[in-house]
Amino acid sequence: MKVLATAALLMLCGHVCASDCVVRVAYPDRDRPPYYIGNGPAIPAAPGAGAELLRQALRTTGCTPELVRLPPARIKLALTNGSIDFALVDLPDNETPYSALPLTAAGVPDARRGMRVTAVVYVRAADALPASTVPRDYFRNRILASNQSSSLGDQLRADGYKIDDGAADAFSNMDKLLLRRVDGFTIAVSRPDAADTAIAGRHGASLVRLPIPLRTSTVWLSASTAYHQQHGEQVEAVWNWWSENSARRLAELMRVYGKAAP
Repeated sequence: MKVLATAALLMLCGHVCASDCVVRVAYPDRDRPPYYIGNGPAIPAAPGAGAELLRQALRTTGCTPELVRLPPARIKLALTNGSIDFALVDLPDNETPYSALPLTAAGVPDARRGMRVTAVVYVRAADALPASTVPRDYFRNRILASNQSSSLGDQLRADGYKIDDGAADAFSNMDKLLLRRVDGFTIAVSRPDAADTAIAGRHGASLVRLPIPLRTSTVWLSASTAYHQQHGEQVEAVWNWWSENSARRLAELMRVYGKAAP
C-alpha cells in the first residue's frame, strides 16, 4: 500500500509541476505606448499591446507566462545566457541569429513565422520635405533620433548613420525634433501608420511621417538556445501560433490601447 501511495503521490506531483510551470519572456523596461506601458521593472495591470501579445503567445506552451522587464541592452544577454526563455528579436535580413528562431526545411529563418516591422521617419512639417524623399539617402549626413538602447538605433549606427539615442522614449524624441536638435525621429512599428494618430494628438500637424520607410526587418519571438533544446515542441507551437495569430491579435490589442503614444 505504501508503494502504491508513493506512486500516486509522484504522479500527482508530476501533474501539478507540469501545470504550474512558468515560462519567462523579457521585454523593454522603457515606456513605449501602445506597445509597452510604464518604466522600470514593475509590470502594470495594463502592460501595453505588445506585452499582452507576448502573454497570449506563451500560453501556447501550457505554462504560465511570466513577463520580465529589462533594460533593452540586457535583453540580448539574458536571452543568450538562458536567464530568460523568450524575447522579441528584431533581426535585419541576412543577419546571423544569436538565439533560436523558426527555420524552414532548408535551415534558414522562416519569415512566415516572424512579424515584419517597418522603421518610419517623422520630420518637421515646416521643412516641407517632398513625399519622394528617400530616408536612407536623405539622412546619410543628417542626425536621426532613436529611442535609447533600441536595436533599431544600434543597427542604423552600425550602417553608418548618425544616431542620437540619448532620450529614452518617443515623446522626448519628438520634442527634440521640434527643437531642431535632430533632423528626424525614427521608430519601428507594426504598420507604417501605427504612430500617426498619437503623434498628431500630441503635436498636431507639426510633425509628419515620410511616406517611404527607412527600412524593414523581421521581429521574431525568439527562444533561448537552452530552452529550445529542452522544449522543442513547445517552442514550435509558440512559433506556429505567432505565425497564425500575432498580426490580428496585435491589431485588436492596439485598438484597446489606441489613444496611447507610439
